[in-house]
Amino acid sequence: MAWVAILPIASSVVGCEETGRPPLARDAPPAPEEPGSLVDPEEPPSPSTISPCGAATVALDFVRPNLYFAIDASGSMTDPIPRGEATYAPGTAPVNRYAALSRAIEALLKRIGHRVNYGATLFPASDATCGGGEEIRELAPGDDVSFAVSGDEGPLLGTFMFYIKRRILGGGTPVAAALRGLLPSLRGAGPNTYVFLVTDGGPNCNGQTTCGVDACIPNLERARLTSTQVCDDSINCCDGNYYGPENCLDQSGSVEAVRALADAGVNTFVIGIPGSEAFAATLDQLALAGGVPRAESPYYYRVGDAEALVTTVDSLGVTVAMSCDIQLTEAPPDPSLVNLFFDGELVPADPVDGWAFTGGTSVQVRGAACALLQAGEVLRADVIAGCPVVIQ
Repeated sequence: MAWVAILPIASSVVGCEETGRPPLARDAPPAPEEPGSLVDPEEPPSPSTISPCGAATVALDFVRPNLYFAIDASGSMTDPIPRGEATYAPGTAPVNRYAALSRAIEALLKRIGHRVNYGATLFPASDATCGGGEEIRELAPGDDVSFAVSGDEGPLLGTFMFYIKRRILGGGTPVAAALRGLLPSLRGAGPNTYVFLVTDGGPNCNGQTTCGVDACIPNLERARLTSTQVCDDSINCCDGNYYGPENCLDQSGSVEAVRALADAGVNTFVIGIPGSEAFAATLDQLALAGGVPRAESPYYYRVGDAEALVTTVDSLGVTVAMSCDIQLTEAPPDPSLVNLFFDGELVPADPVDGWAFTGGTSVQVRGAACALLQAGEVLRADVIAGCPVVIQ
């Protein structure tokens, strides 16, 4: 969490279309893309998905989950973070909180980016201490599945990570302003839309509020004013003569912004990284308002080191992207002529350990097949219409 320095004295399964460079906020937005097939139109189907019955086969389109990252780029994100027990090659260990978060996002999207639409906003905006977020990529499909299969980083992900990593950190933590800015575009993004709010401190930057020492962030963090004076109970450091009211904890405004997203059908995962411990009560309120909290306190996803951050982001992302409830964009002409394939291998229809239709456009994967999907062992799933369903 960085303070606002105004001191007078010494902070699910997806398609595979090709797209261009992820647009910056200043770029003209591209025309909306149609949902894509899980089968790359440039590639012939793999031998195991070629129709054994002689019928023409087509891939049915999936509804992509949407993952949107709201990333704290405040000045305190340059502070160090414990590594955890992970082993890093020389020179590759994250050097600060922001680097650890970048690594976590990159690892997740390298694994499941071909299954989802993803985008991101960094807050505050790069040219403002307390401005709203700066969108570096609007929601759009990731790279082709072939990059996940080969283990390589695709060009779309590479460009996305370039814009994240090049950011010069600074300013405060305007969570409310950043999330309010997302509402117009995410409101119409469709079902299964999730915001990943990742921060190392409490939200601030609301110049319309005032607070006492109990809600003044420099006081809560015991910020040092001089070599002999700190922000303790004897002085309100959010007074205009010190750090100012923009450093008051903006709990109500931030909760309201998260709740507005939830009311629009957008859930928010709240992840608190080292530095956020003093703001656990506020992060809990954000998590509860976001609709996808942990089952018990702390309700937000608290991580203590770089390794735990990678694990948490990966777990939440995989849960969203690899749901066992698959939505199709349209119903198949004949449900009796549909089959499911994992990485080109047939998954027989079975109500216990296979799959079944639960509605005209809803496919539910069950039992052992569901466990395989949720474990992240499946790179590519195809629903193919044209041949009689194979039953276990």
